[in-house]
Amino acid sequence: MANVAQKYAQALFDVALKAEVLSQVYSELTEIHTAIQNQKSDLATMDYEPKITANERRQLVDNVFNGVHPYLLNTLKVIATQRNFRLLPEIYRAFEESYYAFHGLADAYVESAASLSEEELEQVKQALLVRTGLKDLNLHTTVNEALIGGVRVKIGTKVYDGSIQNDLNQLVKQFSRVN
Repeated sequence: MANVAQKYAQALFDVALKAEVLSQVYSELTEIHTAIQNQKSDLATMDYEPKITANERRQLVDNVFNGVHPYLLNTLKVIATQRNFRLLPEIYRAFEESYYAFHGLADAYVESAASLSEEELEQVKQALLVRTGLKDLNLHTTVNEALIGGVRVKIGTKVYDGSIQNDLNQLVKQFSRVN
């Protein structure tokens, strides 16, 4: 089903980009995604309910999502008509991935041994922007005392590990090769 979600997301992304309403559609889709976070089972129930006709599904979308951009509204109607409403979270993630790639954005998950100040976070961010070539990063921070010191950052599938724990692990590997 991920492929189906990707197709919906890509179609919406392409039309919103061409019409120069990408940011508006992303913002509205983000609001919808936030609102339905805990409703996935309800969405699946609606998809599988045989008594709800296609016209009723479209009318429901009109009533619930009244006021969103017409491209997003039409996409939601198609999704509902095709009984794929349960895919909204995956559609959102696929759309967000395309949006981030287009704008050179990424989420960066920063672990540190102690809380970092705003200045330190900005230094980490700038160093990562230079290293990755991205335009901007959304930093998500957590404290992990097991790191002892330094930081570990995950962006997508890449991990940048500048922690003391990692340095110690590397030393252990080097010493084990000597024996």
